[in-house]
Amino acid sequence: MPRPIASVTAFVLLLSFGACVTPQSVEAPHVALGNVRLLESRGLMQRIRVDLLVSNPNDFDIPLTGLDFSMTVNGADFANGLSEAAVTLPRRGQATVPVEVTIKMLTVFNQIQAVQKRGALDYRLTGKAYLDHLLLPSVDFDRTGSLSLQRGGRGFQVLES
Repeated sequence: MPRPIASVTAFVLLLSFGACVTPQSVEAPHVALGNVRLLESRGLMQRIRVDLLVSNPNDFDIPLTGLDFSMTVNGADFANGLSEAAVTLPRRGQATVPVEVTIKMLTVFNQIQAVQKRGALDYRLTGKAYLDHLLLPSVDFDRTGSLSLQRGGRGFQVLES
C-alpha cells in the first residue's frame, strides 16, 4: 500500500475507534458529600477526612485518576483538596474517594456552632474529576446540597441529602 494511502487509512481507523465514546456521549460523574470525619489536630490546624461519593451515570466503566475540589459550607470557604487515588467507577455504580485536608481550627468551630444551631448545613462542591480517557481527560462538577447531620464519635454522619 502506498505511504499516503496507509496514512489516510490509519487516520480513518483512529477516528472510527474514537467515535465509539465521544466527549458528547460521556456524562460527567456525579460527586456528592458522603462523610466528614475529624482526624488529628495540631496547634491551630485540623486534619479532616472528606469522603466524596462519585457516581457513574454511564453504561461503561470510567477510570478516575484523581479529583480536585473546593468545598464551601453555609456560604463560607471550608476546604480544598486533591486526591490522586486511581478508582474505576463501575458502570451505573459509585465509589467513595476519601480525601484528607488541613483546615483552620477556627473554621471547624464556626461550622460546628452553625450545625448545632441549625441541625443542618448547606454545602457546595466544585472541582474537576480527572479521567483516564483520551478524548475526555477531565470533567468539571458543581454540586450543592443540604445535609442533616448527626454527631457520632469524631465525625459527622450524613443522614439525608
